[in-house]
Amino acid sequence: MMLLAWILGPFCCGFVNPAAAAPTAGRDASTFVIDSQPLHDALQAYSRASGRSVLYDAGQVAHLRSTAIDGSLDPDAALTALLQGTGMQARFASTGAFVIVPVEPPTSTEARGRDGAALHAAFYGRVQRVATSILCADAGLSIGRYRLAISAYVSGSGELRRVKAAAQGHAELEPRIEASLEGARLEIEPPPALDQPIVLLVTQQAGRLKACAS
Repeated sequence: MMLLAWILGPFCCGFVNPAAAAPTAGRDASTFVIDSQPLHDALQAYSRASGRSVLYDAGQVAHLRSTAIDGSLDPDAALTALLQGTGMQARFASTGAFVIVPVEPPTSTEARGRDGAALHAAFYGRVQRVATSILCADAGLSIGRYRLAISAYVSGSGELRRVKAAAQGHAELEPRIEASLEGARLEIEPPPALDQPIVLLVTQQAGRLKACAS
């Protein structure tokens, strides 16, 4: 049984762990009061208020300001309002977690077509296999026992570069994870029009991936 779930996509990560937050149940309306401020700070405030984890590229939001929100809103509507006018949008990666990425031109995904989608699927599958193999080889990383987000750029020759990791509750492991994956060779070139950076989200499970057991 596979204990580790990967979600791959064109996202980068800054990780906010709202440990002290009271999670918002479902999509029920709650009162959100968040002033207009640097978007980085606003996202952290939203994360604490909603109980949701946030993935984003700190560099992409560094010079952006949020829109103020004040009222009774469901969490999705509150986030949409917060991002209004920033040129960024939210994509939900899983229950209770979302990623912030630039708004894409409407035709960017459509232009890939069916063949392009197949190339991307094959590429992401290769990334998953390579990353799993590398991380599982280090038993000290305890992969699958905590929430993990990894972002990376892919060079033209198919190597992982500028790897960043966010390990929930295990920040001490992040440099080790980054060093393990930095320069990893995928033995496959990235497909055309690959949105970068890509991100791998690893969900917390009761044990480790079956492939890590040996």
